[in-house]
Amino acid sequence: KMLRFAVFAIVAIGHAAAFSAGAGGTVPFATTSGAASNCVRARVKRTLACSLSMSNTPALKSIIVDEESMLKEQNFALAPAVLIQKSKNFLESRGGFGADPALLADTFQFMGPVVGPLSKDAFVTAIGGVDMKTAFPDFQGEFYNFHVDPFEGNRVWYTARGRGTNTGPLKPFTTTATDMPLVNPPQACSLTFNEEGLVIKYTIGYIMDRTVGNTGGLGGLYGVLYAIGKPLPFPEARPWSMSTRYKIFNAVGGFLQRLQKKSEAKN
Repeated sequence: KMLRFAVFAIVAIGHAAAFSAGAGGTVPFATTSGAASNCVRARVKRTLACSLSMSNTPALKSIIVDEESMLKEQNFALAPAVLIQKSKNFLESRGGFGADPALLADTFQFMGPVVGPLSKDAFVTAIGGVDMKTAFPDFQGEFYNFHVDPFEGNRVWYTARGRGTNTGPLKPFTTTATDMPLVNPPQACSLTFNEEGLVIKYTIGYIMDRTVGNTGGLGGLYGVLYAIGKPLPFPEARPWSMSTRYKIFNAVGGFLQRLQKKSEAKN
């Protein structure tokens, strides 16, 4: 299987290089003829036609979004300042772990990178079964950078960090303290509200920089358990590692790049 994958990668990159050659580039390890050459020429013609068509289109807008104008266009029932305050109230209702069920809509969903979606009842049950206060009595939540999404006027994004020491059991996962520190990396989180001000979607655990902290680049509960030396026994709850196929892909890509550089040096 690995050999077939490597061959596939070589062929795919070879086709890309052949296309480049048809547009005026060079191919250090492959040539085209007959039907294949005709196919390349046809692709080049289509590309040139597309380029000419694009040259007649109006200039694009700035790549920098005018957030203030877009938020006004959203015209959501609750103002950005109100949504941000509701988000802070949500987090403070349970010290940053879960939330008061009264703040959740019946259609509520919880989602993480590899968890969920969980319904309101499932979320409340799952969070209620984890005793973070006993496990980390000194935990200091760090929530900041609250802002309303200009594309989704009812969604508040914020960054979450936090740190503490595991001086108590983290039931139901551990029965004794490890006395190990927890330093969370920055995580992108969000709360989406309905017009009544209730949360309809809660997302957490999307790591912004996996080199920060000691959770192995994991967010949410998986990161907490890894930091205290009690990771769960499946890949999604362990730090990312490069797969064999990805290693082969990188090796093949590097090999082809070196070939191309040698060819360009000769020319």
